[in-house]
Amino acid sequence: MDGDAGVKIDRRRFLQALAAVGVAVACGPSAAPASASPAPSTSGAVAKPVSIEWWRRNYTAGTGSAETITSDGAVKGFRDRNPNYTITIQGGPFGPETDQKFDIAILQQKAGPDVFHTTGGDVLKYAAAGQLSEPPLTATEKSDFNASALTATTYKGKVVAYPLWIVPWFEYINLDLFKERGVTPPKDGNWTYEEFLDAAKKLTFKRADGKQIYGFAHANDEFAFMLIDGGRLYDTAVKTWTFNSAEAVSGLERWVALAKEKVMPPDFLTLNPNDSQARFISGEIAILQRPSAMINVLNADPKWVYGTNWDIANFPKGKTAQTAWGGVGFIAVREQADADKKAAAHVFAKYLTGPDIGPDLKKMTPPIEYWLAPAARTSAAGIYGEYHPAKAKVAKMGSFTYVLPNVSTWAEIDQKYLRPARDAALEGKKTAKQALDEVAPTAQKLLDEANK
Repeated sequence: MDGDAGVKIDRRRFLQALAAVGVAVACGPSAAPASASPAPSTSGAVAKPVSIEWWRRNYTAGTGSAETITSDGAVKGFRDRNPNYTITIQGGPFGPETDQKFDIAILQQKAGPDVFHTTGGDVLKYAAAGQLSEPPLTATEKSDFNASALTATTYKGKVVAYPLWIVPWFEYINLDLFKERGVTPPKDGNWTYEEFLDAAKKLTFKRADGKQIYGFAHANDEFAFMLIDGGRLYDTAVKTWTFNSAEAVSGLERWVALAKEKVMPPDFLTLNPNDSQARFISGEIAILQRPSAMINVLNADPKWVYGTNWDIANFPKGKTAQTAWGGVGFIAVREQADADKKAAAHVFAKYLTGPDIGPDLKKMTPPIEYWLAPAARTSAAGIYGEYHPAKAKVAKMGSFTYVLPNVSTWAEIDQKYLRPARDAALEGKKTAKQALDEVAPTAQKLLDEANK
């Protein structure tokens, strides 16, 4: 997923990337398709030169975007290990224009990228069209990936792409505002919902100059509070809609309580990620729920010193074990007749998602932080925590992050039914139970459609 790079993401495409978590590893080999060529080692050169294209959203040569810097570094690191490979990067901004470019090339022309970054909705779409080459993963390699990340990239029983990273949502806290209001920050970043709500209430106030400060804000692209008491969208088999369970209703009621206490800005239902971040940086928000891209933004601002002006904390804990909402991104290889290109693309994809790339880029001059979020492979996960003390905390969150299982009809469920129901509850127009019960029959039908 490209979204942890500190830029605005299309929320539909991001949410389609979400799936069920735990750091437990998955096992069991998956046979490579008969058409797949055996991929050489990431550290061994092939017998003849091979050129491939890598398509990367938000890549523009010569710019300072995270995607550009890390992509250029990745190509250099890979070429140092595999000098017979040539990799050309083609970029495009986040948004519908680039999405269409990918679709036209991959689905209509059956051409374009040999390897590319993608999200869950596209994984399903391209896999259904037969345009993804199944990764030739050994049993050992498979067991190195986060189990739920592999679930998120499975189509009809086969893993069809390489999980890249897992992105948890958590809380950024403005230590200056906590100090100003005499509120104690959560010890070791852990707090209950009740402690969180109490802090948010105390941190919501108006200064003498008329400036309004709000205790809490989040962007409109997640459902974290509906997980807090154990609610989940589907059963473990992803066959039954369960987001109207007593646990999900309880979670939504906790969310509604935040709205009733008016600890969030009045426009919280439409607050986009960029605006929510800007308000935190301007000092208008005391606690902001966002993923890890903002760590780099704060580090680049001399007014924000980690441990002095800001810190991070876990999502508040409810009735069950600690949880968080999160996403997962992928590297995919396009199915094609050229066996050499396809094999080279798989070697590169393994490098992009594996344990060697982080140390390779960190040794460059200047050092490059390749991992923009915790890696989906256990063997690669450690280096993200080495980049910064805040990232060391984030690196531990994967163990309790819930990532939505990949369901082809999720966008319709979310946009047409679940989001309006959630909003009706948050606006006080319906009770949490009424809102979620009304969604359930239609959501189940769309889930059944996805499972046909």
